[in-house]
Amino acid sequence: MRIVVDAMGGDHAPSEVVQGALNAVSDDSGIEIILTGDEKKISSSFPSSSNSSSITIHHTSQTVEMTDGPLQVIKQKPNSSLVAGIEMIKNGKARAFVSAGSTGAILAASLFLLGRIEGVKRPALGVFFPSGNNGLVLCDAGANSDAKPEHLLQFAIMASGYMSHIKGVHEPKIGLLNIGVEETKGNDLYLEAHSLMKEYLPTFKGNVESRYLFEGEVDVVVCDGFLGNNLVKFAEGWIRHVHQDLSTQLENQNVSVEKKREFKSIFSRALRHFEYEEYGGVPLLGIDGDVIICHGSSPARAIKNAIFAAKKSAETNLVGSIRDDISSTVSLIEGKV
Repeated sequence: MRIVVDAMGGDHAPSEVVQGALNAVSDDSGIEIILTGDEKKISSSFPSSSNSSSITIHHTSQTVEMTDGPLQVIKQKPNSSLVAGIEMIKNGKARAFVSAGSTGAILAASLFLLGRIEGVKRPALGVFFPSGNNGLVLCDAGANSDAKPEHLLQFAIMASGYMSHIKGVHEPKIGLLNIGVEETKGNDLYLEAHSLMKEYLPTFKGNVESRYLFEGEVDVVVCDGFLGNNLVKFAEGWIRHVHQDLSTQLENQNVSVEKKREFKSIFSRALRHFEYEEYGGVPLLGIDGDVIICHGSSPARAIKNAIFAAKKSAETNLVGSIRDDISSTVSLIEGKV
């Protein structure tokens, strides 16, 4: 399977992106990768000993900066690594696209070049969290700061497709993020969204408070992008704070070096379960193509796992499944109007 990777996207590009691509083709011989970006910079990032025929470079003369406006990228940087990569998906030259670049630019370029899946009102970004046996996906995590009740309904449908296809969860249980479990909780957006989900989603379990997200009761948590993005960033900051605090406490303990190493090893293994590098990236749900967005600070391990996620998304036809599920729900709702 041929996958395009934006070699210039992310805080550690292109070196970590190149290494992630090398690790991916080393672990899976069925993957071919096209790296888009500055050929000279990309080539210089390859280790001298590497010689992979599964990786090619598509030179582009422009690079998307994090300060670039999303629409500015499409109009002024058509030969950027990001836009050129998505263009390849549109033209059938590759099956999926992976980038750790600007989320806004990826969304704008994907909408302009690939379009939405028929029936989808708003694309959304899902973020995977480990919890219980299967983990959960939070959607939307930042693509839509404003949303309507029908958008939240579709976020639930698309995120359920992600959990079914990528994580293998049969009939994912859905929760609506809220300030209380009662049906009367929340503002008008969440009250109306609760009513829609209760009527049209058989696996809807009602409202769920953020403090109970990791207890494994739901597989999908739905909210608007403003709330979701803040929740994700808070979680990242909290994990980093806990890691730093416990590391400092451990260093100050009057125990042997061997004991400190043992404790650090246990602690690192536990935290590794919660690191985004372990899960790579997530699909931009609702786009008519397999587009995987990675964390901006993604190291090689995250890039490699994002490439694997892209392959699985394409192999399991996640886009087609979302198209069918959205179409069925739209028909059901229209039939009752």
